[in-house]
Amino acid sequence: MRFDWMNILTTIIFVSIVVTLILAVASYFAYKVREARRPKTAAELRRDGETKAFFTPYQPTK
Repeated sequence: MRFDWMNILTTIIFVSIVVTLILAVASYFAYKVREARRPKTAAELRRDGETKAFFTPYQPTK
């Protein structure tokens, strides 16, 4: 079977478009999964009556 340049280039372009679409859909679903399991923000914790402190405040002794 003989391939000419047009068929080779057409095949490469078609495969690259299909792979791009597959990667776009996969990354969208990965983004949605990550957003669904993200930790609560400080505003959401304050609304629930909790605090989110990464550091304890420094209280100098007298």
